[in-house]
Amino acid sequence: MRTLSVVLVILAAIAAVVPAFLTGGACSAEFDAVGTELESSRAQLPTLPLARRFLDAHAWPYAVLSHERCESAKPREVGSCPDGPLVRGKVPVRNRVCRVYRDDRVHFQMAFDDKQRLVRMQVHMAPYLRLRIPFYGELGILK
Repeated sequence: MRTLSVVLVILAAIAAVVPAFLTGGACSAEFDAVGTELESSRAQLPTLPLARRFLDAHAWPYAVLSHERCESAKPREVGSCPDGPLVRGKVPVRNRVCRVYRDDRVHFQMAFDDKQRLVRMQVHMAPYLRLRIPFYGELGILK
């Protein structure tokens, strides 16, 4: 009975990670799609008002942080606050497996200078899930 319990636990653990191997690169594809969309639309995003219009047209949720607000309570994922506003947003991930094993949103940032001109764009997604195996180290699940 005890052996059967151990075998069932091992099979359950394997079954829990198998879906992550079956995405066929869907997680990276969704991340790349957002990055490509923003990069190819860079000409439409030269100023804050145009960037807001673009994000509204795509129905991507976002928030605008003033320079003062960014400096006083800098978000953890922001390396340095720009001289002007900072636009932060999240695009929902459609693939259910990616939402569970990687991240449920693709995050983006647009930094503007004090004249509200775009100076930097950044897109990121949570890193791939890693399993910590005692006495072995880490095992990456998604690639």
